[in-house]
Amino acid sequence: MSARIPEPQQWPSAATGRVVVVGPNPAMDRLEVVDELVPGQVHRASSVTVRAGGKSFIVSRTIRRRGVGVSMYGFLGGPVGTLVADACVELGIDDRHTPIADSTRITPVIVERATGRSTVINEAGPQITPGEESAFRAAMLEAVAPGDLLVCTGSLPPSLAPALYAELAAHAASTGAYCVVDASGEPLRAALEVAPWAVKCNRSEFAAANGLGTAPADDVIAERMLTQLDRGSSVVIVTMGGAAFLVAVAGACWRVTVPPTDVVNATGSGDTFLGCFAAAIADGEGLETALRYGTAGGVLNAAQLEPGLQPGADLDGIAAQVRVLPEPAPSAVVAG
Repeated sequence: MSARIPEPQQWPSAATGRVVVVGPNPAMDRLEVVDELVPGQVHRASSVTVRAGGKSFIVSRTIRRRGVGVSMYGFLGGPVGTLVADACVELGIDDRHTPIADSTRITPVIVERATGRSTVINEAGPQITPGEESAFRAAMLEAVAPGDLLVCTGSLPPSLAPALYAELAAHAASTGAYCVVDASGEPLRAALEVAPWAVKCNRSEFAAANGLGTAPADDVIAERMLTQLDRGSSVVIVTMGGAAFLVAVAGACWRVTVPPTDVVNATGSGDTFLGCFAAAIADGEGLETALRYGTAGGVLNAAQLEPGLQPGADLDGIAAQVRVLPEPAPSAVVAG
């Protein structure tokens, strides 16, 4: 049996607030399937799927498909921006993107049918003018209200300062909102310093932001997660591949097991996790239930070709298989 993971002292109430997803760098995902990717060779795609994407859109689409309302903030421009805006209307997402003169990026994703491996080519993103950035910031400062769940996710266009998520997390805290940051590189490092309410990233992202090298042991990761709690964060989630991930809360670390699945395309599994996690919080669920349903969403995502939660997806059976287990204290691991 799983032990019962404690609730954070600060946890959103379903009676107040809304879900706001901030993704300054959305995209059009172009998903192409080949038998096997061989560098330097010419390939013929067996199928091509074009749809609105990027981390923020996968998160928002997943939240909507869990029956929860969501507002999206970021930047959209050009024909690709129109595609994303149209997809927001189709899904019932509250589109609050700031219009820009430059064009929203395209993200090619090449999936190998033989191996399930995915190769993603991330464009840097559009140029944002000072006026466009000012309009975005004004909209964000006005939008965030007490009780809101603010999800900051994805890369930043090259013209934006890396401290953007840190600034939004600090603003959320000052207004009584709850901010989750899912980022990498300098934007993640800057956000960690201001201790957002929750942090969610993968092992390599967390290690790099904390200067832990390329392959830190689990106990080293766990120790730094606890340090992040000491900074002021309430929840720290570090995913570690397909088998399990770590959660730090209330001064202790926990290991969450991930049910096995046949991987078709793992791209977007972390974003689907985050969307299901946020939707469960918005529905008034506690931390453990949110973790279970987030995990189930990530598993379903990996087992299908297109990223994100599909309409009518049933998470209950997978969520019931998830186990939440106490992780030995880092000092005990080292001593052993």
